[in-house]
Amino acid sequence: MNNRLIKLGLTFGMAGLMLASTGCSENQKDNGYHITGNINGVDSGLVKLVSYNEEDRTSTTLDSVTFKNGSFELKGTVKYPEMMTLIFTPGNWATQIFVENGTIAVKADTTGAEHYDYSSYGGEKGANLKKIEVTGSANHDIYNKYENEPEQLKFKDEFAALNKAYEAEKDLKLKEKMRSKFDSVGQLSKAWQIKWINDFITKNPTSVAGAYIFNNHYRFNSSMPLNEMDVILNKFKDEAKQSTYFRLLVSDVAKRKRVLPGEQAPDFTLLKRDSTSFALSSTKGKYVMIDFWASWCKPCREAIPHWKNVYAKYRDKGFEIVSVSNDSRWSDWFKAMDQEQMPWIQLCDEFPIKNMPAKVSTLYQIPSLPGYVLLDKEGKILVHTIEEKDIDQKLAEIFKM
Repeated sequence: MNNRLIKLGLTFGMAGLMLASTGCSENQKDNGYHITGNINGVDSGLVKLVSYNEEDRTSTTLDSVTFKNGSFELKGTVKYPEMMTLIFTPGNWATQIFVENGTIAVKADTTGAEHYDYSSYGGEKGANLKKIEVTGSANHDIYNKYENEPEQLKFKDEFAALNKAYEAEKDLKLKEKMRSKFDSVGQLSKAWQIKWINDFITKNPTSVAGAYIFNNHYRFNSSMPLNEMDVILNKFKDEAKQSTYFRLLVSDVAKRKRVLPGEQAPDFTLLKRDSTSFALSSTKGKYVMIDFWASWCKPCREAIPHWKNVYAKYRDKGFEIVSVSNDSRWSDWFKAMDQEQMPWIQLCDEFPIKNMPAKVSTLYQIPSLPGYVLLDKEGKILVHTIEEKDIDQKLAEIFKM
């Protein structure tokens, strides 16, 4: 969808790390990692080595040391190579490095860092370092090579230019037209990326960096066909298959396969506006479309008139719609319902785990909003899609109108 591609463009706009690597002996690897480094621009303070758990979106500080004159040293052991974050305070200067057992040297400079401020959202202020040199991590060498391939850099520059023009444009209609350019550039960059990933993994099936790069690509392309996913995943071997990145990908594939057409739709119970419970299983005997939406989702709101027409056309023939809102604030949900006046079942998703996506949209592996799942009278999945036309076509077949 357009919104996801714009997000992808913003991600591509971030400059890649400028890295190099040297080898280390097997004895050094057995003794764990030894990171030495220097940062220019922060004379003294605290440096932390932070590991991020993508499954529950939590961060763990593996080590932290005070440093003087910009110099620091970190020691420890990792079971498998992992992309981690170095954070220097004061200032929250951050950079990612691929940590693996062995000797790793880091040289960083705060000049030209990209600053951010999330304080208005309850977060922190900080900066992402752009001048960073890492030696001793073979996996980081691979990641750096991928990020700095000429084609990759070309797409980054294109996205940066598009983002700049988009932000500068004041005419809303022209801004909407500009989205098609994001689409076309996004498709080209995605095709180049997956070819690079395929070629690399074919030649380097044991590479943890390869698994990391593929996992990153998938997070922005989570509707990637499952047959393509299986082909790439089956190439990985040994250490790559033991990595957290491979495990995450395999887990996502399994979850997506559980909601493929032909599978029984997972039951769920959510609250309606009046706080009474509603179970999906209570709709058996009807064809049901689950509509995943949110008050803040513009394409979702724009689709509502279409679904009103569809509902009016088929409701007396045994068709029902169950809308599941992704709003975390019920006040926003209430306001949108009052404005849109949707005459079908309205439920609100739950966020039982802090910082994690909504429960039911995750259960149904909805890659973006809006998302639609059509069920038959027995509660089996007929269509799982982000496209209105896919639902329209199937309903026309069912009701032969």
